[in-house]
Amino acid sequence: MTNPGESDEWWKQYGGSGVSSDPAAGQHPSEPSSYPSAPQYPSTPAAVPTPPPAQPSYATPPPAAPYPGTPPYSPYGAAGAGYPASYQPYGYPATRGTNGLAIASLVTSLAGFVTCGATSIVGIILGVIALNQIKDSGQEGRGMALAGIWIGVGLIALGVLWFVVMIVASAAGA
Repeated sequence: MTNPGESDEWWKQYGGSGVSSDPAAGQHPSEPSSYPSAPQYPSTPAAVPTPPPAQPSYATPPPAAPYPGTPPYSPYGAAGAGYPASYQPYGYPATRGTNGLAIASLVTSLAGFVTCGATSIVGIILGVIALNQIKDSGQEGRGMALAGIWIGVGLIALGVLWFVVMIVASAAGA
């Protein structure tokens, strides 16, 4: 094998074809080639690296007996621990929790005991609106909305009855 600067036909050694070595063809290598020469490999083979020493193995202690009232040990953690809430399957609507108006209906109807029935009307209105929303959206809270309506109606009925009794009692005593 020849060095690139010693012969005009060195490119043929590296698979070159179609290049003429005729100086009249305009292929004068007057300047040194900008391509590097072939890599020179050492004649002796490299030493094989030794593998690293094996890691010492430590025996894991057996799990201790659990305290009374604790769940058994699981090497994979508790079921569902660390995972986000699961998604609903395709086609099923996600439950959105309890309707806020149903809660407000129950609270304002119960507050009617303290306000002499004044907030019971608000509880009835909120309960009816909540029932319509629950029917459309599938939320929870239907029982609370119904309870708010019935407590509100009951308190208003008691207020009207009390008012009638007071009028009759005052008319009878006069």
